[in-house]
Amino acid sequence: AVVNYTEREVPYTRIIEHKHFEFGKQEKTVISKEYSSEWKVGMEPYYPVNNEQNNKLFEEYKKLAEQEKNVIFGGRLGNYKYYDMDKVIEAALETVEKELA
Repeated sequence: AVVNYTEREVPYTRIIEHKHFEFGKQEKTVISKEYSSEWKVGMEPYYPVNNEQNNKLFEEYKKLAEQEKNVIFGGRLGNYKYYDMDKVIEAALETVEKELA
């Protein structure tokens, strides 16, 4: 369903073929191509924007999160960190081992 491209010659970073996310067999499909771009004010940030203001805000949220009982925060949003898929799975498994062992 998802193919990542890291070659300099390829103008996009990822292709997603959406029919593979649905159950059953579709006769037709939709393909999306992702192009990277530098974030600018007014654009939707898809990944953490690590500037001083946002990092301070994350630290405040982290302190509040530590006071919560029976809640585990993780992943890109919970850790305010960019993860590649292999690393986020690794972090999730480590969290499960730590919290539930």
